[in-house]
Amino acid sequence: MDIQLLLIPYDSARRGWRTGAGPEHLLKAGLATHLHRRGHRVAEVQVIEDDPGQPLAEIRTAFELCRRLATAVSAARAAGRFPLVLSGNCNSAVGILSGLSPARRATFWFDAHGDCNTPDTTITGFLDGTGLATILGLCWHQLAASVPGFQAVAPEATFLLGARDLDPPEAALLERSTISFVPVADIPDGLRGVLAKAPLDDALAYIHLDLDVLDPRAVGQANWFPVAGGLSVEQLVRAITAIRDRLPLGAAALTSYGPEYDADQEVCRAAFAAVDAIVASGA
Repeated sequence: MDIQLLLIPYDSARRGWRTGAGPEHLLKAGLATHLHRRGHRVAEVQVIEDDPGQPLAEIRTAFELCRRLATAVSAARAAGRFPLVLSGNCNSAVGILSGLSPARRATFWFDAHGDCNTPDTTITGFLDGTGLATILGLCWHQLAASVPGFQAVAPEATFLLGARDLDPPEAALLERSTISFVPVADIPDGLRGVLAKAPLDDALAYIHLDLDVLDPRAVGQANWFPVAGGLSVEQLVRAITAIRDRLPLGAAALTSYGPEYDADQEVCRAAFAAVDAIVASGA
């Protein structure tokens, strides 16, 4: 496979801070070499960055990075390359999915958390807790519309996988929406059943992997928001395979990895295993 690695080494507008250190850590751990050794062709790594000298402003920076990422994803696909994004924050999905437009998109959101809050429902004020809500068209309308190619994704083609820490407004949203929620216990077998019934003809899959979906006890802690009871590496790989068996992949992202919490590098190794499943022959 021809792969374009796209790095966004930011967390909450700060470069290299907390999970903003994750993308370059994965690269330094040998991800590009790992892919080469498995027969893939990897283009020169592209790092998406904000303009130097800009003031520290989380919302402005997040959407500026998304605008640049959308253009990079679109260009990679036009060149026949698979966009594999390494990002500090989950809101990079706004740029990735915009770069896949105008194709019909199915979103597979692996995350310990719901990311379905809006500015009106959040009790923490954490921008990255609004990522899934933003791509669904539920918030940040003006800024999302400024991202080239942005179109809200269809809830019936959106899958929240492995979440186990939902705020009450997020749980209420899931109850009244047509988003498919697949809990840890139903992955991968229940996921295959959901995929078989979902109206996904002609859709292009986007796999969004927040590494805190992994079980912090059985695998390792991915960031400062550990939630017990997550996926094993085997469950994750089998889930990715189930998605690939059902749909062609348009792009994928690994997000929210804080290497300072991964002392034994088990999460890093799990990330490599997930990438292998994503770019396996036939993807």
